[in-house]
Amino acid sequence: MAPTLSRRLFITVAACCAGATARAGSTHCEVCGRPLSRQSWTYEGRTLCSQACIDQLRPKCSVCKNVIHGNYSVADGKIYCSKACFQTLLPMCEICGNPFEQGFSIARHQYCARCVEKQPTCFSCGLPAAYSTRLNDGREICTNCMRWAVDTPDKAQLHYERARRQLEAWTGLKHTSVPELVLVDKTEMVRLSKTLRKSDSPVSIRGLYSRQTMMTKRGLFGGWKEAPELDQEKIYIVDHLHDEVFRVAASHELMHDLIHEHFPRLKTAPLWVHEGICQQAAAELCRRRNYMDTLYGIEECSDPDYGDGFRYIKEVSGFQGWHALRNWMETVDVDSLPAAAPK
Repeated sequence: MAPTLSRRLFITVAACCAGATARAGSTHCEVCGRPLSRQSWTYEGRTLCSQACIDQLRPKCSVCKNVIHGNYSVADGKIYCSKACFQTLLPMCEICGNPFEQGFSIARHQYCARCVEKQPTCFSCGLPAAYSTRLNDGREICTNCMRWAVDTPDKAQLHYERARRQLEAWTGLKHTSVPELVLVDKTEMVRLSKTLRKSDSPVSIRGLYSRQTMMTKRGLFGGWKEAPELDQEKIYIVDHLHDEVFRVAASHELMHDLIHEHFPRLKTAPLWVHEGICQQAAAELCRRRNYMDTLYGIEECSDPDYGDGFRYIKEVSGFQGWHALRNWMETVDVDSLPAAAPK
């Protein structure tokens, strides 16, 4: 699933310092404590002996530290004497390089609203792309993802094997037979995945396990059944994914195969159980390899099966990880599982 956008808003509030007024007759300065001369000043209700003492009470700019004598701005609890100082602490858009007050934060990345609206979204990383390349099937891919794109069968097989070994190391399970890997473009993936739930966006479909393609719905409950139009024992993954994203997608799909081979009792479990377990396997790879952007997409996913399913399975796993998850998969009462993942 692609990372989601979260809006970040920076608000500027205009404020004004109170002025100092001349006043006679008092005893001691309320700042320095010295006896007052014939003429004194009041500032915000306090009697002072000089402009220097007044300046000690005036607000100071959070950036340049200068005393503010006129209007100032307040944002996020900080005071700024000018627009120039205010902009020094604003986030910088990763695309245009300009500071912005209204924009979006995506994982560790920040973009102004204009660039998010104007630039195409990279199908691989899900981020706005400054200099994108349009593939033959219409997908847009950013420069960074294009540099590391898995675009040939040889590259794909190399990363597929890495993902398989890492998954087997985490679970301690072996694939009885490793599904054949097939690289496809977006057009072919949409055709193959036409039996998936309609809530799946074609852009978000990165992989497909052919044994468990169709989820049949019977009232509130459902079950898996094989899709006869697809060859058996194959995993389809879209081409030109960034190699990190490719390995994560491969881990997800290969986990489907491990469930099929080693936990047949889960065959009738709701869709969120399967997707939640596979997302947990993908997230584990992200944590171990420090794929933070991809992990963010998994953790923030709003899909009821991929997102809520993952969060439930993550809680089941707890600090014991795979050991606790495997015990749950071997002992859970499948018939009692709800149709939707508990929140």
